[in-house]
Amino acid sequence: MSGGRLTGRTVFCIGMTQLINWGITFYMPGAFGTAVMAETGWSAVVTFSGLTVAMLVMGLVSPLSGLFVARAGGRTMMMAGTLCISGGCFLMALTHSAVMWIAAWVLTGAGMRFALYDAAFALLVAMAGVHARRSISLVTLLGGLASAVFWPVGAALLRITDWRHAVFIYAGAGLVSLLFLCAVPSDGRPALPVAGPSDAGEGRATENRRTMISGLWYATLIVLLSFVSTGVSTHFPQILAAYGMPALTGMLWGAGQVGARLLDVVSGARISALRLNLITGIALPLCFLTGLAGHFTPAATAVFVLGYGAVNGLSTVVKAALPLTLFGSQHYARKTGILLSPAFFLAALAPSAYAFLLERAGIPGTLLVSVVLGLLVTMVSVILWLRHPDPVTLKTSCIRKL
Repeated sequence: MSGGRLTGRTVFCIGMTQLINWGITFYMPGAFGTAVMAETGWSAVVTFSGLTVAMLVMGLVSPLSGLFVARAGGRTMMMAGTLCISGGCFLMALTHSAVMWIAAWVLTGAGMRFALYDAAFALLVAMAGVHARRSISLVTLLGGLASAVFWPVGAALLRITDWRHAVFIYAGAGLVSLLFLCAVPSDGRPALPVAGPSDAGEGRATENRRTMISGLWYATLIVLLSFVSTGVSTHFPQILAAYGMPALTGMLWGAGQVGARLLDVVSGARISALRLNLITGIALPLCFLTGLAGHFTPAATAVFVLGYGAVNGLSTVVKAALPLTLFGSQHYARKTGILLSPAFFLAALAPSAYAFLLERAGIPGTLLVSVVLGLLVTMVSVILWLRHPDPVTLKTSCIRKL
């Protein structure tokens, strides 16, 4: 698709869908969970397991997303996903049964996979091809504001009404998100790759093997990042409380996340995806090591919160931009749909796994395990860097040889 169709207005509209859709799904239990438990008498396990179920559903339907894009286009997929999210919110507001509550989250989970970041990135790539990198950063910048907007909005709604009417309002916000998508030009159906003379023979088979292996490394990277990110983020308030830090310290996490993405946007997204992946891969275990020093000085905890927020923010950009470098724009939706599926399953298990770690090993032990996982991320990032040398590095090397 022509990159010229990806205007600032289009990017803004797609970004607004992410701000709204993240706010009314992923951050909704945090805003209304306590009120839901108080009114229904459900346990915390039942109330918050809805989001876990949603992430499992995201993993199950993820391989279908590439087919959805090929058949109907990315915008149509996002519109269908947003309708599912809005419908799920309506069902949650009406249900008085734990079974129906979980069923509503099943519908919402399918919508989340078809309407959140990964779907938006597929749409951007379908419209702009290899030039989608900066637009991806801009969309993540808007999406990153979801918690800052919807947590206060949720709290304000609970002061003037009950959680059921508040979730009705969230469902209405989903319809507003749908209106933003209506303002986005249709990307149509992407053209299928045309086989040529170079598609046959040993050279093509070697390239296919190389792409397959890189795909497996990419999937491993995202599984590790998703597991750590979801697990740590879920229990972040508990970690801060254990260090005796006020809850407001958590704002540093949001500041780091949005600030890092803003720097990426301001720089014109000039840092290649491979280099950005290497930077975040090296920074991740260093952040957790800094967190271990939080027992000795509050400054270390503050640096940990700010730094981890920045790494977490850039990881979202890496997750979106890296497959564009590894697989190209034509295969983007199909490849990511399949390769991201395991990450959703592990992300769904991460909150329980980290709760177990915190109970058995405490904050230091949990952070130490996170350091080890972070080092695995570093290893995979280095492997991908070596398998796909940065074009800037290659250019510099050629100039030196000349």
